[in-house]
This record gives sequence, C-alpha cells and structure tokens, in this order.
Amino acid sequence: MMKMTEATPSLFEQVNYPKDRNNMTDLEKKHWPRIECPDTVEANKPFEVTVNVGVGIDHPSELAHFIEWISIGRTEGNLEMCRVGLSPKFSHPRATFKVALDKSTTLVARESCNLHGIWENKKDIKVK
Repeated sequence: MMKMTEATPSLFEQVNYPKDRNNMTDLEKKHWPRIECPDTVEANKPFEVTVNVGVGIDHPSELAHFIEWISIGRTEGNLEMCRVGLSPKFSHPRATFKVALDKSTTLVARESCNLHGIWENKKDIKVK
C-alpha cells in the first residue's frame, strides 16, 4: 500500500518564493522554477524559454507528489502565454516553450505542485 504524503496548507495560501535565493531550503530548491532563455531577444522573433523545476534537487514525479502544470507569462497585464499539464509518474517537470515578445518585459514562470502549491520565478528580458 502506498503511503500518502500530506499537503502543506500554508503553501496554498499564496504564490511561493524562496526566502533567500542564495540559501534555499531543500523544499525551495525542489520547487523553484528556473527560467532558461536569452537575456536579450529580437522583437517579434520566436525564441525558446525552458522552465525547469528544481535547483540541484529533482522534484519527484510520483502518484502522490508531482508537478501538475508549468506556465510562462509576462507581468504586464498578468498575461499567461503558455501552459503545459503534466501527469504523475510519466512526466518530468521541465517544459520548453517558443514565444515572441514585442517589447521588453518580465517573464513569469509558475508551477503547481499538488502538495506544495504554486511557485514562481521572474526574469527580465530586453527586446531590441
């Protein structure tokens, strides 16, 4: 019989961030969505943005504990541009999106863990 892991209720009350990015706890490392993309891109030219959940510690993908979805958006207008749903056991919490920007903005990566809520990271992108 599988042991069920319990959710952490306080993590579902807000969007979560590491308290100190230079000294993250294992929980924070496991849930931090890293944004991998160029710092500068050409206007309206598609480029790849990869969101990888976990910094040095892989997030599990088990029936009882997994990443439900990953999204990428921009702060301007709180616009979600892309989202991918993930299944437990058969997926790895990493997604690559192809996007194009018309002006400089801040990208927002979010992920939702079924036990530890929504986690967010941001990255400024310059458009030339």
